[in-house]
This record gives sequence, structure tokens and C-alpha cells, in this order.
Amino acid sequence: MTSISARTSYDVVVVGGGAAGVAAAVSAARTGASVCLVERYGFLGGAATNSSVLAYCGFFDQTREQVVRGIGQDFLDELERQELLTLETSPATGNTIVVLDMETTKTVLDELVRDAGVDVLFHSTLVAADTDNERISAVHIAHRGGTLRLSASAFVDCSGDGALLEAAGAEFQLSPVERRQASTLVMRVGGVGEDADLSTEAMDTAFAAYGQATGEVLTRSNGTCVRMPRSRELMLLLADAYVDVLDVHQLSRAELDGRARARHYLNALKAGMPGWSGAYLASTGPQIGIREARRMLGRESVSADDVLSARRRPEDGIARCGWPMEDHSTPGATEYSGIRDRKWYDIPYGAVTSANITNLWGAGRLTSSDSRSFASLRVMGTSFATGHAAGLAASLHSSAGSVDLPKLRGLLQDQGALL
Repeated sequence: MTSISARTSYDVVVVGGGAAGVAAAVSAARTGASVCLVERYGFLGGAATNSSVLAYCGFFDQTREQVVRGIGQDFLDELERQELLTLETSPATGNTIVVLDMETTKTVLDELVRDAGVDVLFHSTLVAADTDNERISAVHIAHRGGTLRLSASAFVDCSGDGALLEAAGAEFQLSPVERRQASTLVMRVGGVGEDADLSTEAMDTAFAAYGQATGEVLTRSNGTCVRMPRSRELMLLLADAYVDVLDVHQLSRAELDGRARARHYLNALKAGMPGWSGAYLASTGPQIGIREARRMLGRESVSADDVLSARRRPEDGIARCGWPMEDHSTPGATEYSGIRDRKWYDIPYGAVTSANITNLWGAGRLTSSDSRSFASLRVMGTSFATGHAAGLAASLHSSAGSVDLPKLRGLLQDQGALL
């Protein structure tokens, strides 16, 4: 039987159990640090599992060279052991994704944190932070039974929305709503024949015909459509929302509208696509997939020029990113801006280090960046890499009171990361 820890003091506390949070917690724990991972849902995986974004982007660049390993590789290795490692490369973009099975993703991530000795608190939401002299001393967590105070030497925010940044008074960036990446309510559709037409062109035709027949305008073009490895359901990213996800009223309306729009998309596909007549909506979400909210202001930020020029950082690079800038800020379209030679660039240590809180790191969607480069480094494969670096940095800080960059890079390589 798994023992239950009741401790409230740790070396490292990580907020958010998505790709970045799991990598941060596991990497820190493997150095011997005591680690608590706080997650508001009852499972790990972040957007992959709470929003059904069942595709890891960013493990490979557009030449199909692998650019992320480390903790992320441990995840891929287990998929391969279960004969579930499924890669798909888009002929149109050259982007390669890892296609995921929902329940397998949850259980493999469970095993990673369990094997590393991480204490996990599910159904727990950060509500406040104690700070003193530009340093966090503790966080306060709300759960079904009340509240809990967790103290630590170092903290990592992998919450996606920057919950700890806000609570601790850390500096962050927030693009105007009209420039933020769209959120999308993911649809999973069953009953679609294996030989059914899945092309973007056929979908656009079906949506146009549905609009003429019903008056319902379906704007999404070149939306993602991927078949799941076990269930054979299709994952569809179509129902976009351009709202401020930090405004509870707008977010709530987006969820309601998204489910209504999903029905229209399904009806259009059933009526206008060969092989779709028996299709049914297996699920939505359950939560809308959020691409952008707060971004941490780090000691350094990744720029669009860094991405476009494939900038290498041999002295302070702590993660690689090979995903192009994938811009969802224009309604109904996805626009790509590539990396030079379709390769990869380095993310520097300063981009995962808070500019004003001395014992705080941020990773995943919180990595410090301008609005254009954010459209590249936000993806989940890259989040494994930035989370890995942030977790090790927090562990080093907890033991030594500072982070020696050459030592951090050495530890990353020892744990299998690509630098």
C-alpha cells in the first residue's frame, strides 16, 4: 500500500501538474530533494488530460530531429514499452507530434512522480503565498477539507496561468486580449470510419455548406484532426474562443458557447463529409484548452528573433525548442513562422528564472518570452524541457542557496536532457 505523507515542509514545492510540473517535480526529487507537487485536478497531465489536447508538440523539430529528452524521454520510453508510442508528421508543416491515449498518459505520469518519491496533492488549489524580502516562504492551498500551508526553500510555478506569480507578487507579462492566442474547446468524436475523409479542404467545404443551410458561421480553417491510438476516436481542435481567460465571466461564457459550437461542427461534419454519417460527440474538454494567460517576466526573455534565427546559447542554454511560432491569434486561422533551417533554438536559464523573486522559477507557458516567441515555446513537449531545468534549479537553490549555472547544465545532461 502506498504510504500517505502528512508533511507540510519541503525543499521544493511545484504548482501545477502538467508536462512542465511533472518534469520539475521529478527532476528535483531525483537529486534527493523533498518535493511536493500541487495539482487542482485529480490527475496529472495538464492540458493533455484536463482539456483533451492529446498530442505532445515540441519533442521534434521540423527535420524530425529529437530536441527534447530527459524526463520527457522517460515518458516516451514507457509509451514505447506499452507499444503505444505513436508519432505523426504533418505533410503540410513538417511538424511531428506524439499522439496520446488519455488514460495511459495519466497512469504513466503517476508512475513517474511516484517512482521519484514526489508527494502529490490532488484537488488542491493555490490561494495565497507568504513572501518576505523578495522571497517566498510558503504557499496556502485550499482543498475539500480546508486549507494547508506548505513551506519550502524554493518554488516552481508550472500552473500555466501563473497562479503563484500573481499570489507572490512576481512580475509578469500579459498581452492585450486581442493579441493573445485563442483558447479551444477540444472535441473527441467517435464513429468515424477508418477510411473517412479527414482533409482540411473537405472540412472547409462542409462548414461552408452548413453555413449556407443554417446561417451558422463556422470560421475555423486548417483545424487539427488526429486519430487516437487506442479508442480510434478523432481529436478535433475547432471550437475557438477569443476571450480573457482570467475573467471568470468571459471564461464561463466561452465554455458554454464552445459546447454549443461543438454541436454545430459535428452536425456539419456528419452532413458534409464522406465516412462521417455515424459520427457522435464522445466528449468535449472537459475544460477549454487555454493557450495563453500570464507569462513570467524573467531575468531574460526569449524573442521572436531568437526563434527565427535558431539562436544557440552554449553557455546558458537549458532547453531546446524546435516548434515553430504557431499563432492562433487570428480568428479562424493558424499562422506559422518557422525556425531557420527548420531546426531548433536554445532557451536560456534567465527565461525560467523570476526577475524579482529570488527563489521562484517558472516553466511551460510561463517561460519568459515576447508574444511571438511564446507561440513557439508554449507547447507541451518543450514544457517538459523547461520544467526539467526549473526543477533542477530549484533543487540546487534549496541545497546551496544559489544556482551554479555550469552545475545546473551538468545535472541536466546527467539526467538525459539535450543541451
